[in-house]
Amino acid sequence: MKSRRGYLQGYNGQVVVSEEQLIMAASLTQEANDQHQLSQMLETLQENLQAIGLLEGPEAVIGDAGYCNEENLKKAAASGRGSSGQPGVFAPELLIATKKDWKQRKECQEMPPPRGRIPSNLTPRQRMDRKLRTERGKALYRLRGRTVEPVFGQIKRRLGYDGLLLRGLANADSEWKLICAACNIFKLCGWSVAQGPGRA
Repeated sequence: MKSRRGYLQGYNGQVVVSEEQLIMAASLTQEANDQHQLSQMLETLQENLQAIGLLEGPEAVIGDAGYCNEENLKKAAASGRGSSGQPGVFAPELLIATKKDWKQRKECQEMPPPRGRIPSNLTPRQRMDRKLRTERGKALYRLRGRTVEPVFGQIKRRLGYDGLLLRGLANADSEWKLICAACNIFKLCGWSVAQGPGRA
């Protein structure tokens, strides 16, 4: 995989996480950049939800600046909230940061929330910037820091995985999904113990 310092033998782990920090979809890629992973991860999420009988998808999907490209921003501009109206097909609202996290947070703090109608001449990037500065956009984007980011920390620290044992993309992808399943089981066991006997 190409990195800033040259090539390395490694992979880019992708996850879609619920508000409760449960991993709903996982994948591994050899692309260092996340820009082309959003559509594939949303398709995987939809397949996983359908496999367990859930036809409704999430209302919103939040992504960091790594997912920001023109194609994803155009999809975000056309995205709605929750279900597309067709059974088993969902169209979540997409909120994608257009700048690095610290820059995005700083801009949201310094600039007042937008008011009035959305100007029709905005580019997809300007439209997303505007959406993220709204009170709702700020509140939703803040969730990212306590949903997906802790999961990577838990995999590394709590479960002790900071690398993969298997080689080759297919084998490493299977191992990554097994690690993600172990993370979910660990979490579900913790919740079960917290609920007490017979209450889980």
